Amino acid sequence: MKEIDCTDAIFTRFINGDGDALRELLSLYGLKLVLFINRYVNNLSVAEELMEDTFCEIVLEPKRFRREATVKTYLFTIARNKAIDYVRREKKHSSLPIDEAENMLADELRLEERVIKDEQKRELLSAMKAIPEEYSSVLHLLYFEELSYAEIGLIMKKTVKQIGNLAHRARLSLKGELERRGFVYEDL
Repeated sequence: MKEIDCTDAIFTRFINGDGDALRELLSLYGLKLVLFINRYVNNLSVAEELMEDTFCEIVLEPKRFRREATVKTYLFTIARNKAIDYVRREKKHSSLPIDEAENMLADELRLEERVIKDEQKRELLSAMKAIPEEYSSVLHLLYFEELSYAEIGLIMKKTVKQIGNLAHRARLSLKGELERRGFVYEDL
């Protein structure tokens, strides 16, 4: 059974009151959402909180999902919106000393490196952080989450054509960044 078909069935069970279904959704998408959100907020603790907020939203408003997209797309859309809202709020209220912020970021990067053991993936993720955020997001959704252009378009509020163009520019940007670092990633 495809992941998407399975996810839709799990979500239907959740709406019908099956408590185990929410745990299954969390198991399937929790870590993926944390890593996706972390691209926006650069703080794993905050990313975990925003992932929890994402799941709280579907618990509190399960009927909001209208099945216009897949459950996966719906979750990533909520997560992206929560991340963007968080970044906007933080820009207005940023009062963390720069040294403390650098120390926190360094700690979180070390934790992320332990999660990502494969050297090629680590280099790829590092290069993705160096390219524009929009490029990084579209590549993450396309390759790590294996979403279609249509699904990514829903998440990023763009047309399929815009996503295609954005993905093309993102690949070129990532390829250039990897080459600048002396690394050639064969799957680009």
